[in-house]
Amino acid sequence: MALAALQLPCHAASGTLTGNPAPDFKVLSGDNKTLALSDIKGKTAVLFYESKNAVEQNRKLKAALNGFFDRQPDGIKAGIARIAVVDCKGVLFGGVWKKNLRDNSVKEGMTIYGDWDGSMAADYMAKEGASNFIIIDKGGTVRYFASGRIEDGEIGVIEGLLKGLAGGN
Repeated sequence: MALAALQLPCHAASGTLTGNPAPDFKVLSGDNKTLALSDIKGKTAVLFYESKNAVEQNRKLKAALNGFFDRQPDGIKAGIARIAVVDCKGVLFGGVWKKNLRDNSVKEGMTIYGDWDGSMAADYMAKEGASNFIIIDKGGTVRYFASGRIEDGEIGVIEGLLKGLAGGN
């Protein structure tokens, strides 16, 4: 395990939660499945929190992380929680948004959750209108936080951090 990677500072945002316990959260999918921090206890969480307009901002990082995940043995995969959350606060047509969450969950191959009251955004200091990327270790500590586009050179650093946290090669 790369010990230096575990001390990785946040490169894209300042004043974040990096190095602190992850705040509790509760989000709801389009098919009414609830996910809370306690549900991912003991796993390394790779979390994107985005507004509808920012989901493409880190598409290259998402593709790289999907490839990283696919290359891992099943035992490592089981220890990684991949989480996508969309900012849904203030939506006028909840039924339409829930359908879109369901449809996009199928398209992305993973459940996409909604932050319906904005509490997760507030607690995680998510930058509005940006792709917010967070890694939470198995013990519940935020190990990485960035808002905005992740530069290409940072992708390898993120994969190295995940290898160390998840025990992958």
